[in-house]
Amino acid sequence: MKEEGKAPQVVEKPINERIKFLLQALNMSARDFSRAVGVADNNTQNYLEPRFAQPKAEYLEKVMLHFGSINPIWLLTGQGEPFLNANEPSVSTTTIEGKKNKGIQSTGNGTNTINNITLDDCKKDLATAHKEIALLTSQLADKERIIQLLERSAMP
Repeated sequence: MKEEGKAPQVVEKPINERIKFLLQALNMSARDFSRAVGVADNNTQNYLEPRFAQPKAEYLEKVMLHFGSINPIWLLTGQGEPFLNANEPSVSTTTIEGKKNKGIQSTGNGTNTINNITLDDCKKDLATAHKEIALLTSQLADKERIIQLLERSAMP
């Protein structure tokens, strides 16, 4: 018998069950999932067992940032749908291994992404970024000198 004025209680699955669901939906092993989000291989495996500790905020943040389609409310509380976009998981990753990326990465929704970024491309991008940083640092120093000159010239 339902009591008047009280909302029905929703029993949500514990966090370890939600992580298990994600692994299945994304078609990933615990090790692959851990590597994808940038944590130690055994982290996700430990969180799958209810007797182990609850995931830390940093872990959950990495999961949500890496898998942008995961509904953060669902991940944290179990309420709502697991994925934001039509219940389809997605992955946006780039992995660099050696000279050339290897393999095809499954996005979990039936499509695959081939990562073909070479290490040389990354080195060129890094060199360009270093040059830009040096230029910006020089411009900042120039700005500071101009401000000092203006302040001196404004003094009586």
